[in-house]
Amino acid sequence: MKKITFLVPIIGFMLFFACSKDSSKSYEYWNEQVNAKAQELNTLLESVPCTNIEEFEIIQHPYYTYYLVHSSLKNQFEKLQLELDHLQGERNKAAEREGKIFNDAQRFSMPAPNPPVGKVCHNGKAKLRFAYELSLEEVNAELPKRLKELQEFYKDVTCSNPNDWTSHFLRTGCCMEGIAVHKTIRSNEMIEKIQLYNRLMENKLHLDKTNCQGDCPNMASPVQCRDGKPFIEVFKS
Repeated sequence: MKKITFLVPIIGFMLFFACSKDSSKSYEYWNEQVNAKAQELNTLLESVPCTNIEEFEIIQHPYYTYYLVHSSLKNQFEKLQLELDHLQGERNKAAEREGKIFNDAQRFSMPAPNPPVGKVCHNGKAKLRFAYELSLEEVNAELPKRLKELQEFYKDVTCSNPNDWTSHFLRTGCCMEGIAVHKTIRSNEMIEKIQLYNRLMENKLHLDKTNCQGDCPNMASPVQCRDGKPFIEVFKS
C-alpha cells in the first residue's frame, strides 16, 4: 500500500509535466501536426482501390466533414480520427493562448454545410459527389425526390408545443420559404437534408442562368402549431 501511495503523486506530476510541455508548443507546431495527421488519414482512405462503391460508407464528423471509408478500414480510420481530433483540440488551445480567434462564434460564421449527394467510383478511387458537380438533368431528377423526403420527414411527429421547433429556410427558387426542424428529433439529419436541397436548388439556378432580383422574404417568424403541424410565416424586413 505504501508503494501505491508513493506512486500516485509521481504519476500526477508526470501528467502535469506532460500537459505543461504541450501548453508551451505553438499554434504553428500543432498546425503542422494536424496537417500531417490529416494527410496520413487521407492516405489510409485512398489505400483501397474502388471497384464496388457499396463497400464504402459515408461517415460524417463534426462541422459537416465527410469521409468515404472502406469497410476494412473502419477501425484504423476511427483511431486516426481520434488522434486528429486531439491534435485539432491542441491547435485550438494554442490559437487561444496566442490571441488568435478560434471559438464558437467563428464556427457559426462558417459557410453553410455542403452534404454529398452520393458516392461513386472514379478512376479507381472512391469519390463523394456534391450538388455543384451535377448536370441540370441530374439536378432536376434529384430535387423532387429530396423535396418529398423533407415533406415526409416529420409526418409522424405532432406539433403540440411550438417551442419544440426551430425555423429554417428552404430555397424554392430565387426566394426562400420557412421549414421547421424539431429541436430533439433527428435534428442534424433534417438540417443536412435542408442544406442539400438548398445546394441543389442553387446549382439549378446557376445552370438555368436564372437572374434573381433579390426581392424576397428574408425573415422567418417563430414556429406555430396549426392542426398538429408546424407552420412558419416568412416576411421581408
